[in-house]
Amino acid sequence: METLEVNQKKVLETKSLLIEIITTPENFKAIDEISTALHSQQGLAKFSDSERGIAPCSLNTLKNASELLLDRGFVELNELRINAKNAIEKAVVGSKADKATKAGLRNLVDDLESKLNTMKKSNFLLETIITELRGDLKRMAYSDDTPDQKESHYQYLNRQIEAKLNYVLYGEL
Repeated sequence: METLEVNQKKVLETKSLLIEIITTPENFKAIDEISTALHSQQGLAKFSDSERGIAPCSLNTLKNASELLLDRGFVELNELRINAKNAIEKAVVGSKADKATKAGLRNLVDDLESKLNTMKKSNFLLETIITELRGDLKRMAYSDDTPDQKESHYQYLNRQIEAKLNYVLYGEL
């Protein structure tokens, strides 16, 4: 096979491999050579797989061959490389919050944003409960009710507040 044919086959087979990695990253997450090759353009150029017909070459050769064969040239191949790398990272990390990878950091940020939104809702509900409680206390302080009526009203308000706090804190009534 001529060098030109080898380089063209490298581009086409690399593209199909990258698409396969993106669609099924679980099959490739344990293969260290592929993970290493996906970390840089140079690594992708040096990557070889005799079963797939992918031979190593220089980065310039890979770029030139890509420009001739692919619609968007090397940009397309590089985007596939980055997407494949991210897919493998996501398959390895899963939904764990790990600070060592981008996918892990993304999961950590998502978890923290979710917790923050929950806390904001809880704080709003607590502020509402406190405002209602202050109003009820003011009404009780200025009312002309008998002590027994005040105690009965207090017990009613206490049950209401307890139910609202249980909802805010535990999501149950």
